[in-house]
Amino acid sequence: MKTRMEQLQADMMTKGVFTRYERRQMKYLTKANEAQRQYVRAALPANHLALRWMETCGEVGDYGNIDYCGVPLCPRCHMRERAVQTGKAIKKIFCGAANEELAFATILLPPQLDFSGMTDLVENEKRRLRTFIDRQRKKDARWNDFQLLGWWEIDRMSFGDFETCGRNTRLALDALGFPLMEAPDKTIWRPHLHAIVRKGGLTTEEIASALRKETHTAKYQVDIQPFRAYRDAGDNIQNIVRYCLKFRIECDYKRPDAQDFIEAEQADEAKPAERNWWPAEDIRAYVDWLCVERSGFQSLRVFIGQAKSNSATNSQRVVSSSVSIAEEIEDGEASLNSIPDRSVTRKGIDEMKAHAVISDMSGTFVVEDRGVASRGGVGVFDMENGLTRYVYNNIVQDTNWTDAIVDMPLPILDTELLLIDPAAISKTSRYAGNVITLSERLRSIMALKQASGVPRRDMMQP
Repeated sequence: MKTRMEQLQADMMTKGVFTRYERRQMKYLTKANEAQRQYVRAALPANHLALRWMETCGEVGDYGNIDYCGVPLCPRCHMRERAVQTGKAIKKIFCGAANEELAFATILLPPQLDFSGMTDLVENEKRRLRTFIDRQRKKDARWNDFQLLGWWEIDRMSFGDFETCGRNTRLALDALGFPLMEAPDKTIWRPHLHAIVRKGGLTTEEIASALRKETHTAKYQVDIQPFRAYRDAGDNIQNIVRYCLKFRIECDYKRPDAQDFIEAEQADEAKPAERNWWPAEDIRAYVDWLCVERSGFQSLRVFIGQAKSNSATNSQRVVSSSVSIAEEIEDGEASLNSIPDRSVTRKGIDEMKAHAVISDMSGTFVVEDRGVASRGGVGVFDMENGLTRYVYNNIVQDTNWTDAIVDMPLPILDTELLLIDPAAISKTSRYAGNVITLSERLRSIMALKQASGVPRRDMMQP
C-alpha cells in the first residue's frame, strides 16, 4: 500500500504539475524501479560495459543534456522507450485505426538452453514472416494492407517449472522441443514475439489459420486475439506496448493479460511483496545478448508495413519488393535509447545483400546473395561482422570528350604525325563517349613521344 507521500508524488507526476522536460530531469526513480536498477548493476561484473553505461544514466550535463544508458533492463530507459514507441504506434503507424481493424498476436519460438543461437533464431523468424507475408500478398490482394508492429521478449524458466505451467503452455512447449532431460535448476529461455497487427481486409481467423498452416504448425504456437471493444483503440495500443516492453526480471512475476496490463500493473504495485529476482548469472547472460551481441531496444523491434502501391516507378522496384526496403530500415531504426557504436548487429545484412543497388562513376553493380557482380574499377573487400567495403579505384579520371590527337598537350608537327605508330593512338577508350582515364592518357603521351623520337630521359618531363 502506498503511503500518502508516495501517492502525492505519483499524482504530481501524472496530473500535469511538471512539464515533460521537467519530468525528464528528475533523476530519482520509484523504490520498485530503483530496486531493479540496483539489482541489475549488482549482477554485472565490475568491468562490464553495460555497468559503466548505467553508472551515469539519468545525469544532467552542463548544457542540460540527459545521459541514458540504453540498457533494456534499466527502468528509466525502458519506460522512456515504451513512451516513445507508444506515441509512434498511436500517432503514426496505426493512426485512425479502429478496434475492429487491430488485433494482438503472440508467436512462440522453440525454447533455448542458452543465447548462443538466439540471434539466428529471431532473425530467421523475422525473415520467415516477411517471406510469408510477401507470398500471401501475391496470392491475395487483401494482404496488401496488413501491418505488424512487435517486439521480441525472452522469458526465463527452470526445468522444474514445466509442471506448473498451464495445459496449453505445456502442449506448446512440448511441440516446440522443450528438453526432456535436464538438471532441475537449468535455465531455459523462451523467446516469443508480441505484436499489434492491422488486419486490413482479413479476419482474425484467416490470419491465424494462414500462419498455422504454412509456417507455424506447432500446437498453440500462434495466438491472435481481437482488441477489446469496450476500450478506445489508443488505450488498447498503450496497454500492449507496455506489456511488450515490461522487462520484468522476477521469477514469480504474474503476467497479466496484455490488454489489461496497465490496470493490473497498478494493482500489483499497490501490494507489498518480496521480489524473487532472476539469478545473477541469468541477468548477465541476458544483458550480454541485449547490449553486447545485439543493439538494445533497436534490435528487439519488428515492423512490417503495408505493401507499396502499384504506381511505384521502375527505379523504386529495383530496390524493393512487396515488403518494402523502407519497412526493413524502419524495423531497425535507431530509437531514442539505441546503443550507438556499441555493437554491430546482423540486422538487415541479408536483406541488404538481396536488394542493395550501388552506383559509381562508370557503372552500377548490384550486391547479390552470393558474391558481387561489379564493373567500373570498384574494389570489394569483405570486412568483419558481415560488413562489406566498396572502394572506387579510379579516383582521378580525365573527362575530356574530344579527340586524343587534337587535345594532345605537346605540339606535334604535321610531318611528325607520319612517324607516329597509328596503333598507339587508334585504340578506343573502354569508356563510352571516348572518355579516357588518366593512365590511358599518360600511356598515349609516352607512346607519341617515343614514336616521334623524343629521348627516353625526357619522357617523364612535364
